[in-house]
Amino acid sequence: MADDVTPAAAPEPPLVPGRQERARRSSYRFRFGVIYILLAAVLGAGIGSFVVLASQGEPAPEPAWSAWHPSGSRQAKVRQIADHIPKAYKNEDGTQLTVSLASSLAVPTEQGDVPVRAIVVRPDVSKGLAEEDDIATYSGNDVVSFGLCGADSKQQCELAKGVSSPERFTLLRRQALELSLYTLKYVDDVDSVIVFMPPSQKGQSNGSVFLRRSDVEDELQHPISSLLPTKRPRVGALSSLEEGQIIRLTEPRTYAAQVQPLPDGNLVLVLTPPNQPS
Repeated sequence: MADDVTPAAAPEPPLVPGRQERARRSSYRFRFGVIYILLAAVLGAGIGSFVVLASQGEPAPEPAWSAWHPSGSRQAKVRQIADHIPKAYKNEDGTQLTVSLASSLAVPTEQGDVPVRAIVVRPDVSKGLAEEDDIATYSGNDVVSFGLCGADSKQQCELAKGVSSPERFTLLRRQALELSLYTLKYVDDVDSVIVFMPPSQKGQSNGSVFLRRSDVEDELQHPISSLLPTKRPRVGALSSLEEGQIIRLTEPRTYAAQVQPLPDGNLVLVLTPPNQPS
């Protein structure tokens, strides 16, 4: 009897995806393609940014506030400022206009220097913007004082002949402003600077410039050359713009100064706006 022969099953034909399946797969391929394109774009942008930053190098440092600055202790810095700043200021003939003496706020006596305990600033009532009792008082401990003397003075720091013109007085104010700015910028624990102007040849006072840190906060944040650009200050060398800046900052803060004793024996410096009774 012959063996039963069962024919081998024919292979099943491959499944042909239907229309919905083909649409689904095509949608996946499209989505993956979009994702790859986006990733490539992000990567390309990142590489481009890196190349740009690398080509630019490090950002340029902010400009220094000044080309020169003092160093050392508090006292050394003040002395360096007093010595350095006046050397740039010249008379018309090229000679040095003034010299500067720096110290803490004190009055010399036969028994030695007596410190001034406070500065009393009387208000300017001439324009009706202040009252007589609007008096401001500041500690004398946080003040640096400079005294300007005519470089050719023979007696009491008086200026040389012919230096009483408005232009020269503006030049003196510029020097007072520059001394104050350098001190407030580079000397720690100083809140105020007072600069005593040299008297006229006839001994008449030219007043004093009193500047507090709060008066020049903006100027201390920008290079001093933007405010005082003239490198060789002398009479006739300042632009009208620079003169305007000097007057803006110093004219409202120029006072007549007088030392007065208190009942307890301490001394105070009373600053009075010009053209007002002391």
